[in-house]
Amino acid sequence: MNGYLAFVKKEFAENIKNYRFLIMLAVFLVFGMLSAFLAKFTPEILSALGAEMKMASEPIALDAWKQFYKNISGVGFSAVIILYGSCLSGEYSKGTLILMVTKGLSRKAVIFAKYTVAAVLMTISYWGSYVFTYGYTAFLWPDAKLSNVALAALALWIVGLLYLSILMVGCVLFKQTFTSILFTGGIVALVSLLGIMEPLTKFSPFNLTTQNIDLISGIVAPSDFVMPVLTSVIMSILGLLIAIKLFNSKAL
Repeated sequence: MNGYLAFVKKEFAENIKNYRFLIMLAVFLVFGMLSAFLAKFTPEILSALGAEMKMASEPIALDAWKQFYKNISGVGFSAVIILYGSCLSGEYSKGTLILMVTKGLSRKAVIFAKYTVAAVLMTISYWGSYVFTYGYTAFLWPDAKLSNVALAALALWIVGLLYLSILMVGCVLFKQTFTSILFTGGIVALVSLLGIMEPLTKFSPFNLTTQNIDLISGIVAPSDFVMPVLTSVIMSILGLLIAIKLFNSKAL
């Protein structure tokens, strides 16, 4: 436990020093600030630019959350994967893992610490973005009444944790950052494709990324998210266990 906590402290300090956390936080907060404003003022912006496009209807609060989920599930989580795709490759190249393991740090602690720090910093960034979107949406549409907004956001956050778990497996398997990122993208795409198959549809974690707006608008019920959430949590745990198993037998 002492080794784990010491490595967690090292990881937090390193993520601040190399600006990884600040970059991720900036990306998420920018999307949090822009989501509501883009939804509200896109018609005026197009009009000012002389565009002849006409909006089918006036912007509503739900449009702000559409922007939020599109931006975070796409660019936001992609940024997380890119930023943390080198979480182990840097240690491999510097040879620091050999030194720490020979001094008694367990390999399991390395994986848990890497995941813990990435998950905590992503959580801060994600919910910071959520707070900005929520606040600006409430300011621009003060009379809007939406349900299950926090629950929809919680569901997407769980998917972010799943992505990190898959990334850990990729970082253990491959020493090159690009290959780890490519592996993660491949597994995510595979799980997404499997979720299209009818028997698996109701279990697919990607329901949590595609049905957020349906949950807020009342098209789907919170109970429809139970199985996808359980699937995501189980897959996240399995991903970490697989990463630890592989790392235990990997030559440093």
